[in-house]
Amino acid sequence: MTRILDTAEPSSGQETAEEASTRPSVTSWNLATRIAFRFCLVYVGLFFLTEMRILFPLLGVFGKDLPPSAYVWQYHTVRPVVGWVADNVLHVDAPLIEPVQSGDQAFFWVLAFTWLVLGAVVTVIWSLVDRHRPNYTTLHKWLHLVVRLCLASQLFAFGFAKLFPLQMSLPLTRLVEPFGDFSMLNVLWSQVGSSPQYEILLGCAEVTAGLLLVVPRTAMLGALLASVELTQVLIINITYQVPLKIFTFHLILLSLFVLAPHAVRLVKFFVTDRAVEAPTQPPLFRARRATHIALAAQILIGSWFVGSQVHGNWDLWDQIGSSGPKPPLYGIWDVTAFSLDGRDQPPLTSDAERWNRLIVDTTHTYQPGPVSSQRMDGSIVDYMASFDVPRHTVTLLRPDDPRWSGQLSFDQSSADRLTLTGQLGGKKVQMQLEKVDLSSFPITRNGVEWVQDGPYQPRLELR
Repeated sequence: MTRILDTAEPSSGQETAEEASTRPSVTSWNLATRIAFRFCLVYVGLFFLTEMRILFPLLGVFGKDLPPSAYVWQYHTVRPVVGWVADNVLHVDAPLIEPVQSGDQAFFWVLAFTWLVLGAVVTVIWSLVDRHRPNYTTLHKWLHLVVRLCLASQLFAFGFAKLFPLQMSLPLTRLVEPFGDFSMLNVLWSQVGSSPQYEILLGCAEVTAGLLLVVPRTAMLGALLASVELTQVLIINITYQVPLKIFTFHLILLSLFVLAPHAVRLVKFFVTDRAVEAPTQPPLFRARRATHIALAAQILIGSWFVGSQVHGNWDLWDQIGSSGPKPPLYGIWDVTAFSLDGRDQPPLTSDAERWNRLIVDTTHTYQPGPVSSQRMDGSIVDYMASFDVPRHTVTLLRPDDPRWSGQLSFDQSSADRLTLTGQLGGKKVQMQLEKVDLSSFPITRNGVEWVQDGPYQPRLELR
């Protein structure tokens, strides 16, 4: 039977009568609740200490000044343990592949398994040593605070990247690349990126959940919204092969942890349609002034998260956003004539060296470089490019082949006519190109149409 414990400290004489009368009594937790809390505390602590994606948004504007090694030091620290578990327990090959571009590498699956086992072991030992403690009310209050603020920082990081919108922009290469060559991730990115309005609304939902989580009184609503959003994100990550499944799943767990104290009340409200009592979760401090100071501090921390994300994404939007500066030769160019070592190359789909198109774009997420060429078979080759505008030259490097290089001189006789001469991979080339009108692609017509007589069929327009 649940018993009530008077855990109040002796009065110092400074406590008001009102504060004394409202001082909360603390119930004794049952065994299952105590064990579950111990495991959550250990597991969440391990997750926070070893996951760079949790730490980085907390640093705010200072994160951009960190050296590249700062993004992986946690993984390097635990690599010996992960390697031992992979070799001796799971018998799998789980190296840390760098640069770390995926959160679903075998390394991170083994790391999650290690968290799980270590959390269970520590929980058993803790439960044996501390089996007589009736509750962990104070620890729970502070862990609850840390979890919801960290969860809010993640929602701000992902939300503002969509709110601007930057995370899922549509590269020009997608306009000419055969749909059958798309990866599932590219399908998702193109679907969302082709409609900036939709991406902005997704970002608004995530930012709203983050704002609600910052304020204690609205934290439950924020966790509810976050759990729904993150469940959708997890489903998308699984079905569209987005390599953030492990991390997203853990964010869902964090949102459920914030909701756990309200679970019974939520079931009563949503399932049984019964009246619910007021929340009984105790405040961080007993004194009203200390509580108000804590609330102000939480709002300041939330403002730091928001301000840092706005500042960083605004700067990035000015650099690579749709209204930002464009590189020289920006656009899609059809190659009308191509010669290699003085020999004219007719536009045959069997020609692996002839260019069909040149694509010059701004930098996008998940795009190796701003310049690409499309071969006659439709495949895309990406280049790192360095433009020398006064000399009218561009130097090209291929990320997939360090030994390959190219340098081209460009001459524009008009806004839509271009000549390129120089060398690519040690062979002399000369090209004549014509610029493509980007508005000719139906997918670029992304405005809202309120009056429509039927579904939009671009094929019917071409007849």
